[in-house]
Amino acid sequence: MERNDIMMLNNILYHLSDSDNFTMTRKLLLKQLQRLIPYSYSSILLSDLDPIQPTFEDPVCVPEEFLAVEETYMSMTQKDHTLWTMDTGYSMVICESQLLPDNKRLNSPIYQECYSPYDIYDTLQINIVYNNTFLGVLTLYRTREDGAFTEENVFYMNLIGFHLNRLFYRFMVKKNSEDISTEKMELLREKHSLTGREAEILALLLDGLEEREIAERLHITASTLKKHMQHIYRKLGIATRWELVRFKV
Repeated sequence: MERNDIMMLNNILYHLSDSDNFTMTRKLLLKQLQRLIPYSYSSILLSDLDPIQPTFEDPVCVPEEFLAVEETYMSMTQKDHTLWTMDTGYSMVICESQLLPDNKRLNSPIYQECYSPYDIYDTLQINIVYNNTFLGVLTLYRTREDGAFTEENVFYMNLIGFHLNRLFYRFMVKKNSEDISTEKMELLREKHSLTGREAEILALLLDGLEEREIAERLHITASTLKKHMQHIYRKLGIATRWELVRFKV
């Protein structure tokens, strides 16, 4: 990495950790990324957090006129050949020119209907995942004139990915579940016949703590915590922690 690239990357990571406005953060992130990984168009699409069949919403694009393209894409997402990345359970960087030959990539229904008018040639995307929760996709687009993305571009995106995952989780999940009042937790406890310990664990789960952190805080073993979580899931009528993301308190 050259010194200038290191400084740009450091600047991006600084702003990610220092931000409190999610919309502005996403726009700023895309604009800063353009200096590190040059592109013509970009977008961030958020997941609706449906654990069964997630769809996209609330797009942010650079330049803003590209928004119409991504809105068209969101109406035909099921035709996207990269949709399988949503189900992996972990963050992944994909460069389409390295994944598919030109004839398949540039003749797909998605490309023909959405991206062909903009002469898009290659895409570099990262699916954003934290705690097995699919949170969204960040995609950079290059035209034929720009050329394909490089291995170095993929490397930079992977470096940023770890921070993106935590940032998006903080805004989309943890922030929405913080400050659960005692009154609300008591109502939840009564409604689902939770024990005091189960209600305590549920509050920590909704607050975004990892299982290891919960066990340490409550001074219980991992196996004991697992048993409590099984009882909580059964009483709430859910099967995985992922489903807690959409659980309404």
